[in-house]
Order: sequence, then structure tokens, then C-alpha cells
Amino acid sequence: MSDFAVFVLCGAICAGARLALPVPLRFALVVAFVAAFVRRPALVVLSGALLASALAASAWAGLTPPRAEAVEGVAVLVGDPAYAFGAVRVDVRMGHRRLEGWARGAAASNLRDRLSGELVRVQGRLRPPPPSARRWLTVRHIAARLDIESVGQWRPGNLATRAANGLRRTLARGAVPLDVEARSLLQGVVLGDDREQRPDTAEAFRGSGLSHLLAVSGENVAFVLALVGPVLRRMGLRSRWCFTLALLGFFGLLTRWEPSVLRAGAMAALACTASTLGRPTSRLRLLALAVSGAVLVDPLLVHALGFQLSVGATIGIALLGGPLGRRLPGPSWFSEPLAITIAAQIGVAPVALPAFGGLPLASLPANLLAGPAAAPLTAWGLTGGVLAGLAGPPFDGWLHVPTRFLAGWLAGVARWGAGLPLGQVRSGHAVVLAVVVVLLLGGRRAWRARVGSARCRSWPSDRTASTSPPGPS
Repeated sequence: MSDFAVFVLCGAICAGARLALPVPLRFALVVAFVAAFVRRPALVVLSGALLASALAASAWAGLTPPRAEAVEGVAVLVGDPAYAFGAVRVDVRMGHRRLEGWARGAAASNLRDRLSGELVRVQGRLRPPPPSARRWLTVRHIAARLDIESVGQWRPGNLATRAANGLRRTLARGAVPLDVEARSLLQGVVLGDDREQRPDTAEAFRGSGLSHLLAVSGENVAFVLALVGPVLRRMGLRSRWCFTLALLGFFGLLTRWEPSVLRAGAMAALACTASTLGRPTSRLRLLALAVSGAVLVDPLLVHALGFQLSVGATIGIALLGGPLGRRLPGPSWFSEPLAITIAAQIGVAPVALPAFGGLPLASLPANLLAGPAAAPLTAWGLTGGVLAGLAGPPFDGWLHVPTRFLAGWLAGVARWGAGLPLGQVRSGHAVVLAVVVVLLLGGRRAWRARVGSARCRSWPSDRTASTSPPGPS
């Protein structure tokens, strides 16, 4: 299939998952099986839409709220406990159901130090979620809320979960010498963990358009792969492929499979597979295949705002980053980061404008100033943070001297950007700007066509005049 056909297939899969029509799953599988053999693009697109719709409808049907009842048993934590509204909130899985657990008092004290993937014996009571929160909870696959009354014994999860949680605890132990703000920024940039983030810090990053720095993204995945690059280059093709996929899976566990990590990890896995097979492909094709696969695995991802923003930013950078970088004036160290920032903002605009009401103009200068500190903080925060956690005091404080400076730089840029009186680009502004751009592009093409036709008309006469013999004087 061509790149365009793959993109159409991705759009059809996302549309089918969003509609969630009650298509019989067996029928959708039969159509997909036939399409795999016939290989007609139109039939493949139709089969993708039908299969996504059937899977989405099945996912929604499985989230019917249960009746209120008392429960007791072993719960698997599928998220890290966090304080909210004077209680500890954590997503858990009991049996085949995912629940939003709320604990207070002694139960909260016993639960707050646990991490995702660990198993805890709990006792509590199920209750249906309020109608206002049901859609937000169901997007996270949560069918009900669990009021946790007591927390008993706990035990660690599987080997991979133990390794990921051990690394997170090592990073947290090494960050003890940092103040609350620097520690929260370190955990946000490296792990996407915002549990210790202060409200004023979150507001400053939101107002300056830097919130994406506190969420793990494709840049973190690229850094991890670059960090182990020397090891990968010494391996054979098959060993490199297996090790890369295992590393991506471990990084997903470490960062709790945030939607942006899921997108970036899927793209990296496909890129590694294509390179191993000797079939390199374009970034847009990789994005379309990664999104299609992720949505088929979890159809409710199409409703996740983080996933939508990640996909939109990637499309914007892939389509506009290069052309804008070549056209913007100034040296490359200035024009390229500015081009990527503008392209990412354009890519997320269709999602961010309805969700947040506007895009801050301060994000352009703020991202330019924050970029030189964000990448080193990611790099040193992971490597130096692990060393600090292993070494302990007083070495942890010395190792985190660069972290203090870099985190302080980011915080200062965020506050400065949030205080700029530049306003926001809202939906009406974006529509007007889009119309102006279309008119300018259309006028430019029309002008080029007129100039070209004028040159074509004048060319024969010029040639005739230049080649004809001179007349009598």
C-alpha cells in the first residue's frame, strides 16, 4: 500500500474506533481475513474501520458499571498512588475489572508508598461512578470506584515490574537533596511523574506552553536509544532487534505507558523492524502504522487527549518542520528549534484549541529558551539521577548540582513566559490565520502561473527577433 493509502487506513481505523458501531466481531474478522488475501486498498480500509468499530463497541460494553457491593481480594495496582482531595487515589485491577480506588486514613498510609504493578490485599466497597465522571473514567477502562477501607499485605509484581519500580525508587532516593520544585521537575521531565508538582508550577508551565516538557515524549525514547547506541552497534541484526524491543518495553513500564510513550515506542519498534528487514520507511508512514496498531489494541485511545496531542505534534513536525526550518531567517541553531516549535503548535491546534480554549503565544520564545535546558536535564536526570541514588549522601547532592541549575532554568523560563502579555491564539484567530495563509498561497501560485504564461508568450517573438537577419538600413 502507498503512504497515502496507509494514512487513509489509519484515519478509517480511528474513525471506526470513535464511532464504536456495534459491528459483530466475527464479521469484522472475516472481512479483515479476506482483505489480507485480496489486498485491495479499499477493502483493507473498510476492514480496518469495521474491526476498530467492533473492538471499540466491545470495550464500551465491558465497562458497564457494576452494582454496589462489598469486595475483598488481591488488587493489582495499574498506576502509582497519588494524593487528591485529601485522599490517596490509585487505579487497580481486581479480576477482569479496572477500578478507581480511593483510600483515606490508615488505608491511605499503607497504600501511598506502593507502585504500579505491585499486588495489595484490599477490602472495600464498589460503587458506580457519578454520571459526570463516567466518560472520563471509562476512557481509562475504569468501570467503577472502589472505596478502600483496609489495606493488608503486599508483594512485588513480576521481574520486569520489580526492575522498573526499583529504578524509579533509585531515582527518587537520589533526588532527596533537591527542593520540592526541582524534584518534581526532574521526575516530570524524566518519568512524566507529576504527583509532587505544585499548583503554581503547573500553572506556570501551562501558561507558557511548556507543559509538554513535563510529560514523557518521543524525545525521551530517542535519548534512551541513543544512550545504548554504542551497545546496539556491536550486536547482530537479530540481537539488536530483540534488545531494542525489550528496551522499549521496559521504558514503557518505567514511564507507566503514557499515551505519548505508547505512540513513540510503537514508532520506534516499527522503525527498528523495518531497518532490520532492510525496508526503511518514512516517518509519516511509521506514524500511521503505529497509530493504527495502537488503536486496534486499545480502541479507547482515540478519546485520550494526551494521545491526540502526541499524534498531532508528530504530524506537524513531520510535515512542516523541515520546510519551515529552510524558510525561516537566521542561523540554524535559531531557525530549526523555532520551526519545530511552530510546526508542533500547528499540529496540536485542532486538538488543543477546543480542549484548552487557546494556545499561548508565549510558547514560541519560551520553548526556544527552555530547549537548551530540557535535553540536558533529561540526559543528566536519568544517568546522574541513578548514580545519585546508588551513591547516597553526600554524593547525591554533588551529583545533582547540574540538576538544580537546569531545573531552576526551566522554572524561571516558565514563570517568565507565563507573565508575558502576549495573549493566546483562539479558535477564531486560527480560522482567520488559516484563511489568510490559503489566500496567500493561492495568490502566490496564481502570480507564478501568470508570470510563467507571460514568459511563454514572449519567448517565441524574442527568439525570432534575435535570429532574424537585419533589415536594410
